Amino acid sequence: MEYVAILRARRILTWYAVIFGLLVALGLALAFKDGPPRIQMSHDANPMIPLDALIVGSLFAPVMLAAFFAVGLDAEHKTIAIAWTRPLARLWIAARYAAVAFLGMLAAWIFTVVVALLTLVVLGLAQYVTPSHGSWAELPALAGVAVMWYGLVVFVSALLPGRGNAVAGGSWAYALIVPGLTQMPFPPLLHQITVALNYLNPLTYLQGSGGPRGDIVFAHGGAGLAVAWGIGIACIAAGAYIWSKREVKA
Repeated sequence: MEYVAILRARRILTWYAVIFGLLVALGLALAFKDGPPRIQMSHDANPMIPLDALIVGSLFAPVMLAAFFAVGLDAEHKTIAIAWTRPLARLWIAARYAAVAFLGMLAAWIFTVVVALLTLVVLGLAQYVTPSHGSWAELPALAGVAVMWYGLVVFVSALLPGRGNAVAGGSWAYALIVPGLTQMPFPPLLHQITVALNYLNPLTYLQGSGGPRGDIVFAHGGAGLAVAWGIGIACIAAGAYIWSKREVKA
């Protein structure tokens, strides 16, 4: 059954590779439109292209794709009767789908790193890449955001069977709109509701703390890191359990 999930993951990765590749190609075309670009940088105490920052920054690819990988389990809604005939535990089937999704996100991460490095080579900037800039601490935070986003979509899709694609798209609208609502001059009660909703926004955990109105926003480390990972893992487990209890309609 995971073969279907592999095909779906391959389709997502193909679309990502095409779109990302076209954007990079467009950027390079603009850079070379008047001949080879002349970019000069210096090797100083604050390197301009730290390798660890590039690798960690490429984790935004899994963050962007997490919601789309998460609909794989719900996509079995129409063929659930066939799924239940497999000689496998239902939760084990869900675990296989999750494994394919996370491997797909890992592939997107690696692809982004490779393309970024090749781009630097083409621009003649590879010599300025330095090994460390202290960015590795951000890696668990970004990974946690991807896991949280994946888990939330899996969970909500399990509650709304057959609407996985709508949930994935809606998750992006939610992530982009809710932070703005927390800054609106709503009455105190409504304001607190929007702040509470923002705690379920994966993008919140990429921000710092202390908004202009004093709202609590978790930073990368500490409690925020634990909450992002905790919500993600709990939602994956709950969504898989709900999915495993789904009944076949007559």
